Amino acid sequence: MGETWEDRLDMAVSLAELEIESIPINALMPIKGTPLENRGTLLEEDILRTIAFFRYINPTANIRLAAGRRLMENNGEQAFRSGASATITGNMLTTSGSTIESDKKMLQEMGRDIVPEYLVNQ
Repeated sequence: MGETWEDRLDMAVSLAELEIESIPINALMPIKGTPLENRGTLLEEDILRTIAFFRYINPTANIRLAAGRRLMENNGEQAFRSGASATITGNMLTTSGSTIESDKKMLQEMGRDIVPEYLVNQ
């Protein structure tokens, strides 16, 4: 939404200092008729770099891939290799083409455990 790299770094450090456990990473998807409709989109490389340094600075947090997945190849597969540990999924406006089943399949093919933590010991 126009933030600088310094703004992003400052946010990552602030979240680490607050020991935030869950951090959604959103990439703006400009939508016609909204105040930010004319903003440019981020390059995939910039999204991945953002995820990677948020992961480095917040090593135990759940880094959740949220808005903007369709800006990346393979529905954000590389984002999980860059440090994303979770995703917001389903039939949502900015995740068009992504379903819970397709996300589960992608993560399983990557060798990721998709069983929620709260179900592990049941």
